[in-house]
Amino acid sequence: PQTAPRTSYQPKVQGDLEKIKAAVELMANAKRPILYTGGGVINSGPEASHLLRELVDLTGFPITSTLMGLGAYPASGKNWMGMLGMHGTYEANMAMHDCDVMVCIGARFDDRITGRLTAFSPNSKKIHIDIDPSSINKNVHTDVPIIGDVGRVLEDLVRLWRATAKADKKALHPWWEQIAKWRARDSLAYKMNHDVIMPQYAVQRLYALTKDMDTY
Repeated sequence: PQTAPRTSYQPKVQGDLEKIKAAVELMANAKRPILYTGGGVINSGPEASHLLRELVDLTGFPITSTLMGLGAYPASGKNWMGMLGMHGTYEANMAMHDCDVMVCIGARFDDRITGRLTAFSPNSKKIHIDIDPSSINKNVHTDVPIIGDVGRVLEDLVRLWRATAKADKKALHPWWEQIAKWRARDSLAYKMNHDVIMPQYAVQRLYALTKDMDTY
């Protein structure tokens, strides 16, 4: 008897090189850039996280992340803005709104991040890297769409940046000065309450008591 051929989902993993070159050019000319990362970096594997950290070091760009992307870039890193969105930091959300180039890496522009779409980062050029083509231009228009595995695309992006782009980190000083003003708001600060245990305080104490122990 005849059998039907087996088919399966075969995503495109290698990004379009011309699109990646366009992304590098856009990033190299940015005055107020930001890297917006998500769970796609984690799902791509540990090498993607290493490449992301290398990209941050090379470019000097600030970086933020969704909940699902936490850990891909260390929270202790000097370029770290904190998580973004409705549960994120003031500085991350303000930088997303005021940036001129947004590099979305493995995230999907969901409503917890964008809020009202018509008011979301209205003056930025957007680069979107995602393995799922249905995520591209689904919620937010993208100027440079790159379909592919985050790790593979970042590998090409880092290589091309090293070969062609000149990182002018001094040109980003006004942007970092503005970010410092937003950070000064200390959006995650809280007031102590002697009647109840504040959850922030509980987490801080737990960290203080366990930070020198092995993590499992």
